[in-house]
Amino acid sequence: MGNGRVLNSGATMHSVLGALDDMEPDLRHLDGLIAAFQIPGEGGDSIEPVAISSVARSARGTLEELERNWRVAIRALQEH
Repeated sequence: MGNGRVLNSGATMHSVLGALDDMEPDLRHLDGLIAAFQIPGEGGDSIEPVAISSVARSARGTLEELERNWRVAIRALQEH
């Protein structure tokens, strides 16, 4: 860490690693959503507004979950 402290608390590392591990499925979900837009875009196909809205709702929930896990990891590091 930038402040010179060393992470040596097993509980802190467990919290940080758990939060980061929980982020992986959400990152994969976002990758899939991006691919869902990229494929028709590269093919020159149009995407219906209803479909865009549906994907955006799905992405918002995923981003909220990523943010929650990110904050758990940061909080664990700050409290250490």
